[in-house]
Formats: sequence, structure tokens, C-alpha cells
Amino acid sequence: MLADGAIRDLAETGGGGAALLHPPRPEPFASILPWRILPAAMRNPIAAWPRALFEGTSWRPPFPGAPVFLTDPAAVRAAMVEHAEDFRHGDLWRRVMHPAWGEGLVAVEGAEWRWQRRAAAPAFRAAQMAALAPRMRAAAEAALARWRAAAQPLDIAAETGRIAFDVILDTVLSGGEDFERTETEARVGAFLDQLEYRRLSYLFLPDRAHRGKLNKPAPEATLLRADVDRMIARRRAARPRGDLVDLLLDATDPETGRPMDDGLLRDNLLGFILAGHETSAVTLGWALWLAAAHAPTAERLRAEVETVTGGAPVEPRHLEGLAFTRQVIQETLRLYPPGYQLTRVCARDTEIDGRRIRAGTRILIAVYALHRHRRHWRDPDAFDPDRFGPGMPVPDRHLYMPFGAGPRVCLGAAFAMTELVVTLATLVRAARFTPLSAPFPIAGASIRPGGGLPMHVEFA
Repeated sequence: MLADGAIRDLAETGGGGAALLHPPRPEPFASILPWRILPAAMRNPIAAWPRALFEGTSWRPPFPGAPVFLTDPAAVRAAMVEHAEDFRHGDLWRRVMHPAWGEGLVAVEGAEWRWQRRAAAPAFRAAQMAALAPRMRAAAEAALARWRAAAQPLDIAAETGRIAFDVILDTVLSGGEDFERTETEARVGAFLDQLEYRRLSYLFLPDRAHRGKLNKPAPEATLLRADVDRMIARRRAARPRGDLVDLLLDATDPETGRPMDDGLLRDNLLGFILAGHETSAVTLGWALWLAAAHAPTAERLRAEVETVTGGAPVEPRHLEGLAFTRQVIQETLRLYPPGYQLTRVCARDTEIDGRRIRAGTRILIAVYALHRHRRHWRDPDAFDPDRFGPGMPVPDRHLYMPFGAGPRVCLGAAFAMTELVVTLATLVRAARFTPLSAPFPIAGASIRPGGGLPMHVEFA
């Protein structure tokens, strides 16, 4: 068990005399020897990043073919917005992503990506996502019911994975009629782990080495594709349910009227399932741990939810009032961004941040380092939700980018934020969480807590 004193040891005095929580983190290297970079990166990429990424603007490991790391908002803006057409996902991305996402938004580029984005965007408007809040709350309430009867302690990392998957089942997978929950969740997790391993394994090869190559679909991906195909066929003939599937079945390109056929619908639903589940699961877990380890935050969260809802279940009309709850989510995403690094490949010689980047060079936008950059954040490794509070300056969108940036910013950002605010508010009002460890962040498919999140959960 993690004693109260151990939690207090993570806190130091912050601005205004408030005690801020400083969670465990990898200590950046002052310098790093080239032959240590690859094995360190394979174990935990963010632990291999040197201090230069957290203090400077760009950095390149000292060996041939290494990517250029960018950690300056102006440089990120140049690559992601101003020169977006010159910095594509590239051949490695397509090689790794195509077996699962086929020709969906995640895997394609150029004109094919643009028309799909136009068609899908209306389905993900904030108002549409708010309407799904009761389904999201139901997943959190089901978890609370399980926890009341469960032996303690619980691994909250595993539990938030189940909550996120229950949300996916009810909003994206048509209520789950065509899916066995435990089996499908295991397939999603196994595929994400394999996907990230392959990507990291290939990262140090030139992008041209992947041209024309596609990985064979993993067994998990093949089974998931077949399940989604069956669900789409059933839904074409069924009455509307008011979920995300209905919205996408009706999606058309507003410029041409082109709809998505069943194959594209399947590819895009798989993209939303695989990316959305991981993002929500790990962020909700980290948010619960951070709040539990910092008593003032837990108290403010409970007080806000009670005040805003008046003791009623969380509804769409409550979302705007749950301001501090949203701040906790925003700060959790700053400390542990699921998309902790974004890669692009330079299509033609370009200058970024005063550095000449030749065609074929891979750039890596180090989001985790941007979110903890010493030049741009006060006390960057501290958990401080008030940095997103009223009256505080809004961070540059290319400094704080938990859902990416530029034209390809995450389409599901409003879905994720709605889900996270609703589930966190529902859980913290009903239960008290006592952390039993101080988890170390391990970067893989996202930034996960090493050893899970063991906690005692108590009810009034």
C-alpha cells in the first residue's frame, strides 16, 4: 500500500502556496550515446529523449537516417499547417496502418482523405457528441455497480479500459449485438500492442524502404473487420438507434454528395474503435489516479459535480458547468498525451526552424516534450489543473496538442472530451479512490501506467 507520506513526497509547494503533485516521470538524459538510443526507445520511447527536447527547439540524434525532432510551437505549426502538403504520413505509416484501417481516414492522404473528412466531420460535431452523454454515463454506472461487489483492491487501469470499451460498444458498435465483449476487447488490445511494436521496429529505416510494402493483417484485425462487416450489414436493414453508426451511415461529402460504401464505413469505424478506446481508457485512468493522489483536486471535483447536477445523473445540459472537471482532463492530457509523438515524412526539401530538411527525412513531433517544455510551461512536471482555469492564457494550439494539430487534428476530439468529462464526474461523485502505488509512465501505443493503477475503491 502507498502510505499517505509517500503521496505527500510527490507534492511540492507551487504558485500561490498551493501544494502541487509531481508524479513520477523519466528523467531526461543530459546527453545520450547513439548506440543506447534504439534499445532505450524500444523499451520506453519517452525515457530515451534527452534534455534538449524539453529545453530547445529541434534536435536530431547523432547517427545517419535519424529523424528530426521538433519541440517548438512555431516549427510544429510550419510542419503541420504551413507546409502540411510537404509533410505526409509516408510509406511506413501506410505499411503499418493499412492492414487494419484499409482505405479509411487514418491510412489515406490527399484527395481521398479530404473527401472522407468532409463526409465524416458533421457526425462528430460537439452537439452530436453531447447527445451521447447518457450512454457514456451508463458505462461508468455499470462499473460502479461492479466495484461495489468486487474484492479490493482493483486495477483501475484495467477497469477504465472496460468502461471505455463499453462506451465503444454502445455508441460505435451498435450496442454490441454482433460482438462478444471480452473477446473483442482482447483483440483490440492485442492489435494495438502489435501495431506500436511494428512501428517502432521500422522507425529507423528510411521511409523509402517501406514503399510498396504492406504488412499482413494481424489475426486480431482480420477478426475485427469481419465482426464490423456483419454489424454494418445488419444496421443497413435496421431501425436507427441514434448512435455514431447512424450518423456515419448517412454521411456524404457535402461537395459531391458521395457516400461511404460499406468497406469505407468499416475501415473508418475500426479507426474510431482502435484509436478512441485507447485514448479514453488511459486518460480516464490517469485522471482518477491524479485526483486520488491529490486530495484538494478530488474534493473540488466532487463539490463541482454535486453543485452542477444537484445530485442528479450527469446529463448533456450539465457539461458546460463541469468546468473544473474538464480542467482535470485537460491537465491529464498535458502530462500523459496518448499521441505522445507524431511522425511525418518530408516530401521535398524544406526549411523548418532554420534547419534544412531534405526530402525523405522523417520528422518526429515530440508532443510529450512539448507538453512539458521548460520554456513554455510553469512547473511543467506538476499536476496543476488551474493552468487551464478561468483567466489563464490559452496555450498555443501547437504547444498543447493532445489531439494533434493542423488539417488532420483528431476527428474524435469532441467525442473523447465528452466521454472523459461524463465518466470522470460520474465516478468521483460516487466513489473514493485510494492509490496504492505511484505509477511510472511507459510509452507504447499510448502512455500507460507501468504496473497498472492498483487502488482501493470505497463507497459512502
